[in-house]
Amino acid sequence: CAKARSALRVYHDMTKILVQLAVLVIPSLGCSVSLAAGAPDRGREIFAVCAACHTSGQGVVNPGPELRGVVGRKAGTVPGYRYSRAMKNAKVTWGADTLDAYLANPQGFVPGNAMPFPGLPEAKDRQELIAFLQTLK
Repeated sequence: CAKARSALRVYHDMTKILVQLAVLVIPSLGCSVSLAAGAPDRGREIFAVCAACHTSGQGVVNPGPELRGVVGRKAGTVPGYRYSRAMKNAKVTWGADTLDAYLANPQGFVPGNAMPFPGLPEAKDRQELIAFLQTLK
């Protein structure tokens, strides 16, 4: 068990590093968000960062839960995904406002959650990502 826990910690740390690198590198590749807020097509591009761990496909679980139908769903409720205690106990239903706050500062919004993501600092990026997530039904 100790070896498994150690391997999981290394995996978690590496995932966090990869996500942070993606957040820094993708905008330098010309993928920065510059269109009007709430543009789902630009949100799809931003979702590429999320796709390191999440899918938009129904019933697919990667390191993170699938995000189809996330808007309107209670936090911590995708069947088959092992959520952190913090996320399971969060009294949050995902909507534009709650997703915006979470994506800005995941650890600040749900302290103790397991998502190794530093957040999206730009409000426009968050709005466009949320607009894309709203199309995943």
